[in-house]
Amino acid sequence: MQPNIQQALAQAIRDKCCVAIRYHDQRQVRVIEPHAIYTDERGELVVDGYQTRGHSSSGRPPPFWRPFRLRKIASLSVLKETFAPRVAEGFSPERLKYRQGLVAIVQDGAPAFAYPAQNQEEMGPQLPDGLRR
Repeated sequence: MQPNIQQALAQAIRDKCCVAIRYHDQRQVRVIEPHAIYTDERGELVVDGYQTRGHSSSGRPPPFWRPFRLRKIASLSVLKETFAPRVAEGFSPERLKYRQGLVAIVQDGAPAFAYPAQNQEEMGPQLPDGLRR
């Protein structure tokens, strides 16, 4: 596994971006919606992904859930295409397999609280001009 594969997958999970992956010794590409990276019962890093299109070794047509072993991924491209967590299709962040060795997991929804733009002045003192971005 290339060292940046795990990093790119974790960022794609945070941003809810689809990724195109290719396994070693395979020319075909698979497009997945990555939902969680974790360590499985064999101690291997795995990404649970909802495959939406592309190659399937089993011949089963997408879409379907599948774990992908990070060590087998030869290349990965983060796509501009985004996704919503597949709760209706069976995804649950509460699954037992995610409790140990969790690296990244997709989050559903927005932050618990955000200040509306019109109330920013009420948030407190502003930074001096030289420290503003």
